Amino acid sequence: MHPEEQLSAYLDGELGHEEQVQIETHLENCSSCQSLLLELTDLKQTFSSAIYELAEPDDLETRVMQAVARETSIRNLGKLWIFVPLLSVMVFVLLVITAGPIVIPLMQGVLVIGRALLYTVSHAVADMPMLSGIVVILSLIVLFASVLSIRKVLRSTAM
Repeated sequence: MHPEEQLSAYLDGELGHEEQVQIETHLENCSSCQSLLLELTDLKQTFSSAIYELAEPDDLETRVMQAVARETSIRNLGKLWIFVPLLSVMVFVLLVITAGPIVIPLMQGVLVIGRALLYTVSHAVADMPMLSGIVVILSLIVLFASVLSIRKVLRSTAM
């Protein structure tokens, strides 16, 4: 049995004493594991040298410090989240108190006018069934045409 899975741990010095002795004993007699260990050693040296050749950008420290400063300022603003809803509720209450005597009768007047318009339109439609039928048919035609055009657009974008 070849300890191929443990060769990397052996190379990194991560095995216990008994396992290390077993691997060394096996390596004395197994040429395939010796060549695999040699390949792993070459890979480790290649990666180690490649890592040392990498250099950080010149402005790395400046960019990191700027990012930390931005994050700190955002966190400081994040503590104010409770005050925004509270302030908006207070403004709404003040508006209701100060503008209430003017706005409430105005709203009541708008509701009366809206009710009168709704009543007028409903009676006009009831008195003119031909007009209401035409409106319903035209509405259905517009709805059907919209569905067809949406399907056409979706098909053209899917292709």
